[in-house]
This record gives sequence, structure tokens and C-alpha cells, in this order.
Amino acid sequence: MTNEADEMQTLDAILVRYGEIGIKSDRVRSRYERTLVKNIERMLRFCAISYDAVVRDFGRIFVKTRDSAAAPAVASVFGVVSTSPVQTSVATLDAMQSAAVRIVSPLLTEGKSFGIRARRTGTHDYSSKDIGEVVGRAIEKATGAPVRLSTPDVQLFIEVRASCAYLYTEVVPGVGGLPLGTQGKVIALVSGGIDSPVAAWLMMKRGCTIVPLFFDCEPYLGDTGRQRAEAVVRALAVWAGRPLDFAVVHHGASLSEFKKLAPRMTCVLCKRMMYRIAASIAKEENAHGIVTGESIGQVASQTTQNLLAIDEAANVPVYRPLIGLDKTENIKLARRIGTYRLSTAGDSAGCTAAHRHPTTNANQEELKRYEAELPTRELSDEELRSLAWQRVFPDKSLRWVLNSE
Repeated sequence: MTNEADEMQTLDAILVRYGEIGIKSDRVRSRYERTLVKNIERMLRFCAISYDAVVRDFGRIFVKTRDSAAAPAVASVFGVVSTSPVQTSVATLDAMQSAAVRIVSPLLTEGKSFGIRARRTGTHDYSSKDIGEVVGRAIEKATGAPVRLSTPDVQLFIEVRASCAYLYTEVVPGVGGLPLGTQGKVIALVSGGIDSPVAAWLMMKRGCTIVPLFFDCEPYLGDTGRQRAEAVVRALAVWAGRPLDFAVVHHGASLSEFKKLAPRMTCVLCKRMMYRIAASIAKEENAHGIVTGESIGQVASQTTQNLLAIDEAANVPVYRPLIGLDKTENIKLARRIGTYRLSTAGDSAGCTAAHRHPTTNANQEELKRYEAELPTRELSDEELRSLAWQRVFPDKSLRWVLNSE
């Protein structure tokens, strides 16, 4: 392994690769690239990583920095497929030989083999195969290490682009998706549980700006639920690299009415009211829909018939990124994005308003009859009047969520 001094002498940039952006039209691609550059700069500032510039090149972005921590930080930006700390060289065979020997020699300890992976973009008087052969011979001569093309112990990648060559040995997997902010805004229903922050994160990964919304169900749910919700919103703000506007609505009065009138229907009536409120906020915020963490059959309110009955109350699209996943898959994703331990901290008692045997096949007409007996408009207006906003800043102590695997 290279020591820190060696690393500082060789590393001068981070090569950033993206995926879907590359298949967009020129106009859209340019807009997405500009957004991605801004998001990368924001993440670098949040992680306190110094850099000189973030530069766009065709099909690539380069972060000019000597800090190797930039590679995993930038890999956590939505839209980035992978990153690599690179050393930049002039795109001549002589220069590439010198740089390659300097980079891999400390890595080729006794008995280790190496391989060269070369590619070019542009016009040159040599081929990718020529690079591999010439550079490979130089490394063999300098180190005595054998070449093994199939499964080498050390791989050296050389990417030649116009007049520059970029040499690296490491590829850091990125989060992928689309740059945050390239799609619309959505209202993300966030509870203190495991699933809803995962659903919100997946929408962020697809480029959506989220507005987290929490329904405070006091006295049927304790303070722990809200505390967990705030914690996961702070973690989502870390992924965004910027503050999120967190909305809180008081929902306890409505729950009391539902529980008194139709105990077995409480959960479905509750969700219908939540959707109405979220839809109203979506219109005020110019959002394009609601995001929830529901998946088919996971709990009683999430049967297909209940979901049909619940959706009817919303007049905006409802997005369910987790709809086909099971709980084990949701937990795996929650661990991956760093929200699992936040969602499971403290008292895990559920909502006490829920009936022991809730309905799993709600009928829309029956629900409407119940709602006609309730002061539905007054309850809705009361909840909207209770709406309070809180700006939640990304917490530097939660930077670990970016690399929680």
C-alpha cells in the first residue's frame, strides 16, 4: 500500500463517471451535467473536502483535488455511477510509462501480478493495445512482477482522453440514479419507521426533490416517533447535501374521531385523511405527488383492496417505490442508506389507535358513508392549520450514512 506522502504525490484528481445522463439529448444532458456538478460541489463542501475545481468533460466529470476522501464522498452523489482517484499524465507513451511505474511499484510486493486495462477517446498515433503492451513492459522491467490479464493482484487502468491520460487502480462504486433536482418535487410521508425513509431516498435517487411530511399522532404515538422521523430527515438531508424543509401536522384529533366511529376502519380512514392533507400541501408546494413506504400486504392497511380505497382520497399521484419489496429487502436498503439504526432507536411501540383486527378489505362506499358522518372538512382544516415547518440541516455527525455499508 502507498503511504499518505506517496498518495499526495500521485493523486491530483477524481474521475467521475455517470450513467443514464449519457443517453439523454444534448440539451437535457448538458442541463443534467450542470446540476450534477453543483451537487458534487455541495457534497464536497458538506464533507469539508478542499478542491480547486469541478470540470465537465465529454462523458466524464473531474474533481481537481489531492484529497482521496473525495472519491467516496462524490460516489455518494445521486447520478454518479463510480469514481476513481487518478493521476493525470500527458498522453504520450513515455509519460504514461513513467507514471504507471511510479503508481504501481509500491503495490507490487513480492509475488503479486499486475494487469493493464487501457482505453482511448480521441485521435492518437497508438492504440489501446499499444498502451497495454508498452506500459506493461515498463512495469515488468522496473518491478519484475509478472503480467496476469485474467485475475491480476493489481489492476492499473489508463484512460486517455485527447491530450491527457488518467491512471488509477481503484474504482469506487457510486449510488447511481439521476442528479437530485432534475425531476419534480414530491411530498414524502415520513414516519419514525424503517420503510418511509427508504422510499423517500429512492425518489431522491431518481432526481426528485423531497418535502418530508410527518403526521404527529399524539396521544396514540409517543414522542419517540417524531424524534426518529426528525433523525431520518437529517440523514436524508446528508444525502442531499443541503437542508430539507420538514413539515409536521397534528393528526391525533382525527384519529380519535375515527376510533370512536369505526374502530376496525381506523387505519384506512387515517390513511385517507393523511392523503388528503398531503395532497393539499402538494398543491401549495407545487409538488407532483405523494411518496409513501407502503408495500403490498406488509400490514393490514396495505392489502391491494385497502390501497385502492386509500388512493381514492388523493387527487394527486401516489408513488410507492417499495410496493413489490418485502420487509427483509426494505431493511437491507435501510442499512445501506444509514437510516435503519435511526429508525429503530428508542421505544418501538406502534400506534395505539390501531384495532387488534383491522379490516383488510375496505369498501369505498362504506368508507364514504363513515366520512359523511364525521366532520371531515373541519378535521382536515384543523390539521392544515396545525401545519408547522422546520428547516432540517444535514448533520455532520451523520456523515457516516454515506458509507454505511
